[in-house]
Amino acid sequence: MSDDLKTAMRILQHYPIKPIYLEKKTKNVLKIHCEKRTYALKRTTIKKQRNILKLYSIFHDFPSLGIVPIYRTTNGNVFVNDSTQSFYLMPWMEGSIVDEKNASILFYHLAKLHKKTKQEINIPLVQLENVYQQIQNKWKRNFNLLEAFMEQIEKKWYMSPFELAVFSYYFETRQAILFAEAKLDEWYNEIKQSPHMRIALNKVNVSLSHFLLDPKGKIYFINMEDAAFATPIYDLFLMFMNLYEAEPTVSDENVQYISEYEKVLPLTKAERLLLVSYLSYPAKLVKLVRQYQKKKSEKGELEYCKQLLRAYWQMKNTGYIALKWNEKLENDSLASE
Repeated sequence: MSDDLKTAMRILQHYPIKPIYLEKKTKNVLKIHCEKRTYALKRTTIKKQRNILKLYSIFHDFPSLGIVPIYRTTNGNVFVNDSTQSFYLMPWMEGSIVDEKNASILFYHLAKLHKKTKQEINIPLVQLENVYQQIQNKWKRNFNLLEAFMEQIEKKWYMSPFELAVFSYYFETRQAILFAEAKLDEWYNEIKQSPHMRIALNKVNVSLSHFLLDPKGKIYFINMEDAAFATPIYDLFLMFMNLYEAEPTVSDENVQYISEYEKVLPLTKAERLLLVSYLSYPAKLVKLVRQYQKKKSEKGELEYCKQLLRAYWQMKNTGYIALKWNEKLENDSLASE
């Protein structure tokens, strides 16, 4: 028996259950099979306990938001600690993972989570300017790095496969960066007129695999340990980035996901501009160029090329959504004049 399973058996002694066998599902999740029921034993860190308790307190106030309950130990505790690790027990949820075919359902429920937990906060203008300048400076450094990389490889007689691919994608990448920077400027000019923003409980590590659809059609949020309050744009941005990191599949139908979200929680003009800016920026592609140039990774040439192609596809997918949504922004502005 592995050390992980031995630890799990020791932890399970704190619960009134009799496990038949244990099945490792992920690094931090074990499926516990008992005679009549199955459970999920989840591992986290002691540092995250407070955040998990706060999260369940929030969900308790909004029962329409589905979250998997936590079972208490025989002593009434929520967690069982073991060195720096912490464990808690939940029912094993049977259901289908939300996929791209019904992703619109996910955006609807994500909007419900944000709407139920949203707060308005005022931001000092100095703090707002600092955030803007930090993003702006980071993007300018990345742009200068890309330009320097292009100058370097253009002098070569023979480019490597990765360098040749970057050379081929350069014009589109440059246009994406400039467009993202322009939208960031528009966001700053918009929000500084009224320096306040909305924050809401964000899933943070949001992806399709972190939502379950039960047979009755109810959505359950899972893997919420890292949830935190931030602008709702953060969740939307990460969701689109995770949805479209493969081959080009985006269509006008996918653009409507934001509209599904806005049926529940309409975005402000500043939030829309920030989302368009983030979706336009080719962060993954630029990061790969930086890694390749500084050789900070052990990846070989083939792996670099594979990841670069996926980053390019992601840029094309999310960039298309950003352009379409920007058209809607401009049309809405014209209609309001």
